[in-house]
Amino acid sequence: MSTTAFKRFGNIRLITFDIFDTLYRPAIPVSRVYAEPLWNQGIKVDEQSVARAFVQAFKQTHTEYPNYGREFNLTSSDWWTLVINRTWTNAGVDLSIYPDLHLAIAPLIEYFGSGRGYALFPEVPKVLKHIRRKGIKMGVITNMDESGETVLRHLGIREYFDFVMKSVTTGIEKPDVRAFEMALAA
Repeated sequence: MSTTAFKRFGNIRLITFDIFDTLYRPAIPVSRVYAEPLWNQGIKVDEQSVARAFVQAFKQTHTEYPNYGREFNLTSSDWWTLVINRTWTNAGVDLSIYPDLHLAIAPLIEYFGSGRGYALFPEVPKVLKHIRRKGIKMGVITNMDESGETVLRHLGIREYFDFVMKSVTTGIEKPDVRAFEMALAA
């Protein structure tokens, strides 16, 4: 980001970021990570089928249990377990034939929840350092589960943010204006 851009916006007091696909992305495509346990069981499924199945499963689960199931007393782990099982089922896997497949779910959740499953976009550290040097307050507003902050720490950028607001904690998902009002008050 050029210094000219900051001169034009000299009265900026707060910059907020989303995190997924803004600051970081999956290090390995989610579809490949979700397909690996299937391949390890000898299940023939192509990665593109798993990619389509994941999108469908995520949307379905979010529609039925918004905000990671917060209002339904689901844990994020319960929510992701639903997504993973639905992904595999939508990809054509009969889970009843593979009773040990469920053993792969917790490691998948841990892989993405720990931050090991993500990579920073290369320009992110430089941009965050530049904004910090300008003295502008920075925060995160994300429709993410509890793992969002863990991922930021793992990637070494949590220190740049004055606050991290996760929808699963606040109960408010973007684009609800109340999420941004909360950020202004933080």
